[in-house]
Amino acid sequence: MLDLRIVGGVVVSDGHSRPADVGLEGDRIVEVAPQGGLGPARGEMDASGLLVIPGAVDAHFHCRAPSHPERATFDSESRAAASSGVTTLFEMPISNPPCSTPEAFEARRELGEAESLVDFALYSGAGFSDSARAEAMAGCGAIGFKLFTHQPPPERIDEFEGLWAGAPDEIFDCLRTVAATGLRCAVHAESQQFVERFRQDDDRFGHAARPPLVEAAAVGLVSTIARELGSPTHIVHITSRLAMEEVQAAQALGADLSAESCPHYLLLDESAIPEFGNFVKVAPPLRPAEDPAYLWEALADGSLAVVASDHAPFTPEEKAAAGYAESGQGIPSLEMLVPAMLDAGLTGRLPLARAVEVMTANPAKLYGIYPRKGTISAGSEADLVLVDPEATRTVRSAEFLARSGGSGRAYDGMDLKGQVLTTLSRGRIVFDDGKVIGESGGRFVRPDSPPAPAGATLT
Repeated sequence: MLDLRIVGGVVVSDGHSRPADVGLEGDRIVEVAPQGGLGPARGEMDASGLLVIPGAVDAHFHCRAPSHPERATFDSESRAAASSGVTTLFEMPISNPPCSTPEAFEARRELGEAESLVDFALYSGAGFSDSARAEAMAGCGAIGFKLFTHQPPPERIDEFEGLWAGAPDEIFDCLRTVAATGLRCAVHAESQQFVERFRQDDDRFGHAARPPLVEAAAVGLVSTIARELGSPTHIVHITSRLAMEEVQAAQALGADLSAESCPHYLLLDESAIPEFGNFVKVAPPLRPAEDPAYLWEALADGSLAVVASDHAPFTPEEKAAAGYAESGQGIPSLEMLVPAMLDAGLTGRLPLARAVEVMTANPAKLYGIYPRKGTISAGSEADLVLVDPEATRTVRSAEFLARSGGSGRAYDGMDLKGQVLTTLSRGRIVFDDGKVIGESGGRFVRPDSPPAPAGATLT
């Protein structure tokens, strides 16, 4: 007998939609059957009129733990994740200490296991050329590596130790070192040389300019290195057509290169800066409206394979107190990831199955945790989200559960179609009827297999 069956819904998974019932035993999905085709169960959830989608895999998430709990903790942000349909978080290594040594990694893992309500994975920094260190980080269970191709702000240098390289030869050495582990390396691509070149060209807010060339030049360099090494590489938070075209060119030449964008780069453009100032300051910055339009096209054709939150929390008080040039770079977009993509799929901006795939199956495949995560299939973990496709929700950042959620005020007033009603993490109900359920229980996730080639996600 099944422990639970979810009946009457439309299952949207792996690029397809179909009416189906889902049967669970313990923390696993054991059967996906035509409606009415499951046997008896101890419990039942009626999903009539609802969509049933895999829990989202957020491949780009910053927690700030353990150095800035006032901004975010694994406890606070995992509750926000559960409320919005995210069941697996990939945490980036920026903190103090940064997650670039085995000791820091293990401490970060213990913190997550003690606090997180949903499952989580950890990136390692990639800013070193010591192969023994890279193997040690892979041995700790890193989901992948993360490299910045420019120098961090001077006041945050301690948070970035082992995470960055600025010169082309140093970038090559770092990427070659981590490529030997077989894990995918996520790269924040902005050219240090062009950052310095354009530093003198302040924008109208007195902040050093970072035009699309700064991003695209670094993407071109990284993609060329990825082709040379044959290494799995992922460009994070693509913002511009110029950078996306570099990705597409490398993919056409056979590079194992994937890319992501984020809710703020898809839903906002530079016209938001005069109104919201510090609250939309990000790096790379928001672009003219034609750039988000091109990113939507890239999502539709598959060359842009992932949407992730790049959830980067700074408190509203911090944002408001600083001048634009000194303000922290980041927007708390965790609770916008699933709503933004559901709206895109339900309003016809993308095919619904595609909108779901870019936040579920694709990141899971690219980082070697598919089909355990990212799919509704027999044998997969029961990470499931029930969605009302007819409901429309007006975004209010004051209602976000993330500790710095109020800094997401640029999203206020957006009307998005689709409403997350229930979230299950490995069969546990962690959100239902507007309430988060539980306080911990999330598990550390390590790769099950080598990452799938980027071409496998281009559908």
